[in-house]
Amino acid sequence: MADAETREKRRILLLVSPVSLWVIAFFILPISMLFVYSFWRYVPGEGMQPAFILENYVKFLGDRYCLKVLYGTLFLGFQVTLLSLMLGFPVAIMLSRARPTVRGLLYVLVLAPLLTSAVVRTFGWMILLGDKGFVNTCIIAMGLVENPIKFMYTHRATVIGLTEVLMPFMIFSLESVLHNIDRSLYEAARNLGSNVIRIFLTITVPLSVPGIAAGSILVFSLAISAYVTPSLMGGPPNPVMSTMIYDQAFDLMNWPFGSAISFSLLMIILVILYVYMKVLRLGKLAEILR
Repeated sequence: MADAETREKRRILLLVSPVSLWVIAFFILPISMLFVYSFWRYVPGEGMQPAFILENYVKFLGDRYCLKVLYGTLFLGFQVTLLSLMLGFPVAIMLSRARPTVRGLLYVLVLAPLLTSAVVRTFGWMILLGDKGFVNTCIIAMGLVENPIKFMYTHRATVIGLTEVLMPFMIFSLESVLHNIDRSLYEAARNLGSNVIRIFLTITVPLSVPGIAAGSILVFSLAISAYVTPSLMGGPPNPVMSTMIYDQAFDLMNWPFGSAISFSLLMIILVILYVYMKVLRLGKLAEILR
């Protein structure tokens, strides 16, 4: 028995070793190096100098411009998450209730954008939302406005682009939960006289909380760390944390400060997600106590 268990452990170790080495070499090691760099000193003209100082973190947390960009990035993530939830919920419900053949087709339609690069989709939105793009051409032709609406290089353009890019993650998270809700609950609610709105608020929403939580975490995390869409659609007038980190690391070559910004953002994300999960657990506990 002992020999069999030993062989089984060795086989499992051999199976996970390639993935483990890959993660260590290309994720854990680079992240660890950046963490070390965040405490180093940067001297213009000389580069990074080994040290152990908190100056980079103090500079980030004490700079009004950096805090303004941080607030704008978090607000952007909240807006994209809320819009993805509002627009993705009806699609997820339709997916969960469709016939198998129709569901397969809908899956392909929702999944298709993920098979295309975010850069390509962002350039598509730039063409649609430009001053002479399809959207402005249509609304001017219909006589709704006389002059083109300024979409590009604004905050709302970034919100629109990120919502389209990240909404499939919300839809699939919701659909996986909605598909497993017992249909007899809806029948019982209808037999007791509940209307569609009451059924949605008392059955669908509470039972889909795990999907809402998973989708919100995915979309929020990806939205506040996105680089391509904010840099192309928001531009320099609307900086976010990812573009500021890029500027510090590759334009100014100030890797210590860029690393400190990265880890500050990481810690803030972890705190927000921790509080979010705590609130969800408290809400679930309150439902149980009722």
